[in-house]
Amino acid sequence: MNQFELEDLDPAEVLTYRHEFSATPEEIYGAFLDPTLFVQWFGPKEWKVIPSTLTLEPVTGGRQQFVMRHTVNPKYQAPMYMRFIEMKEPSLIEYREALPTPQGKPSDTLVGLRISIESGTAVTEDGVGEGTIVTLAQGPLPEAAQEHSRESWVGSFESLSALLKKA
Repeated sequence: MNQFELEDLDPAEVLTYRHEFSATPEEIYGAFLDPTLFVQWFGPKEWKVIPSTLTLEPVTGGRQQFVMRHTVNPKYQAPMYMRFIEMKEPSLIEYREALPTPQGKPSDTLVGLRISIESGTAVTEDGVGEGTIVTLAQGPLPEAAQEHSRESWVGSFESLSALLKKA
């Protein structure tokens, strides 16, 4: 996969989103890399990861590939092809995603995603307290696609918050 730095992109093409969790950085980091947890929370509303399609190699250079299926209309599926380019436990996960072709194969069109994880004071529905702040940067994304992507992350992180509360 071709490499680029998110900092080198036009800021208008980078989605930045911040979410606060009442969980530890280790729990958040682990939820991205534990296959059993990942399939339970990742994906926008009405989409679920098909567990049997998940390949998760959580090392720099490793792959993360899976297919999501729409829960209302299962004929709709979305393949995801990513490669980890930098990992620092428990504070950083960075990927490059190869967008799929119309045939569902990885293309040469890449989107970067950086997930920064840090402990701090978090304001959540549980109140104010010690928690974790996750900041993600994703791009290049046209401005028209950024709201959809943000909504997808909001739904995913709401699912993750609920999952971690049960634990």
